[in-house]
Amino acid sequence: LKLEKPMEVLFEGADTNIYKKTNDIPQALVDELSPIKEDFNFLFVGHWLKGTMGQDRKDVGMLVKVFLESFKGLDNPPGLILKTSGAKFSIMDRNEMLSKVKQIKATVDSDKLPPIYVLHGDLSDEEINGLYNHPKVKAHISLTKGEGFGRPLLEASLSQKPVIASAWSGHVDFLDKDLSVLVPGNLTEIHESAQWDDIIMKEAKWFTADYGFVANVMKDLYMNYRKYTAGGVSQGIKNKSAFSL
Repeated sequence: LKLEKPMEVLFEGADTNIYKKTNDIPQALVDELSPIKEDFNFLFVGHWLKGTMGQDRKDVGMLVKVFLESFKGLDNPPGLILKTSGAKFSIMDRNEMLSKVKQIKATVDSDKLPPIYVLHGDLSDEEINGLYNHPKVKAHISLTKGEGFGRPLLEASLSQKPVIASAWSGHVDFLDKDLSVLVPGNLTEIHESAQWDDIIMKEAKWFTADYGFVANVMKDLYMNYRKYTAGGVSQGIKNKSAFSL
């Protein structure tokens, strides 16, 4: 097949009038996160879709598992905030998200587990940016198996905080391997539990992170945070210039 007509690529970017580094956190969000006693939290933003453990598209299940295994038994562990849903915001969906976390916690052999917070519901763009910039959020993380572009990661990076993300797919266009932590891994076959007719097909492959690497970098970032802050700042400044609308 030969394309004989003019073609243009539609540009994707972030609205830097909304998504930016700021100390102005919406009061409703301040109130919502006030029960979180940890000053250091990793933040994941994205849907928790169908698929068995390690097979959902954003790999939220294994993110939760690795986080729990990495920080179990500690007296002062970090927290993990999941801004997530199953693509809807019903009470039943919220209960399902909480149930998934509970099921994974039951697989970890420890009576002292780090805290996980589920933030469920529809937030405005300003509130999401406030979440990215909240002082209790210290780093952004996603073990996503595949993105078209991954705009939420771009918007998160504009808060100038460290980003940990899969070293594969659309978001590597704007996440620099020298400024963000890009997680290695392998392409793996899509499990039948995650297949979606005409969308996520069994013939395709997607990315599975190296979970051992994830555990090590999460612990190192927590223990040696200042080592990662300069990269987060530089990544945010670079993306503000190169990937604004």
